[in-house]
Amino acid sequence: MQMKKKVILSLLALVILNACGTTAFTGRKQLLVFSDEAVSALSDQSYAEFLQSAVISKDALHKEMIRTVGNRMVTALTAYLEGIGQPDYLTGLNWEFQLVKDPAVNAFCLPNGKIVLFEGILNFADNPNHLAIVIGHEMGHAVARHGNERMSQQALLQSAGQIATQVFGQTKYGQNEQAVKLFAQAFAFGSNVGIVLPFSRKHEYEADRIGLYIMALAGYDIYQTPNFWEKMMAHNHSSSFDFLSTHPADIKRIAAIAEILEEAAKYYRDPELRVK
Repeated sequence: MQMKKKVILSLLALVILNACGTTAFTGRKQLLVFSDEAVSALSDQSYAEFLQSAVISKDALHKEMIRTVGNRMVTALTAYLEGIGQPDYLTGLNWEFQLVKDPAVNAFCLPNGKIVLFEGILNFADNPNHLAIVIGHEMGHAVARHGNERMSQQALLQSAGQIATQVFGQTKYGQNEQAVKLFAQAFAFGSNVGIVLPFSRKHEYEADRIGLYIMALAGYDIYQTPNFWEKMMAHNHSSSFDFLSTHPADIKRIAAIAEILEEAAKYYRDPELRVK
């Protein structure tokens, strides 16, 4: 049993050592167990399943605006990454922009670059600059491979939890089933609150940052971003409490964005736009 545990732990360590990568723009080190191709294939399947039940919006005006803004940002992002010799960050991304008929104030991006906006978000993102904020944030998740990172994290947490449960559930009288059950519950809660949720908030902040960079590259007004999130905060009736949330509290998000506007402005191609 001890030898088996050592082998499993060694394999986990080997996987971790050989699955290191860095995020686009920020250079943060990340763990990526899965290939871009595998994640993209899973995303294609999820997107197809979503479209089977989703109602595509008939709002032609906003659909065209979303695609225009999205394509302009994709063009700017692609040119930038290729220009600095980092086109690999675009691997597995096949960008597409879709608007669905749904009153929810929401948007999401699958790891393959499929971005979906719900009609409810248009109450706040009703012009190209505000749409660029939403789309840039979702593009940030994709180009930073956050989906792959979360999948990798969950896979390793699951493996570590199974091993730890066996170790801590063992007594000199044999395996204590009650101890196994209690530890499994504690590990699930502890890892979720201590690792998974804060890591999700880290991803949100990083997507905000990268989204601003992409906005600037595409020539959109990054200085409207705090105002957009203030409108969202008023809608959400948000507080500063975000301990058990995958998203940061709006007030913290606004403060973080304000701190990086000057840095993001460096990505403007037109020097006159860098200061406002």
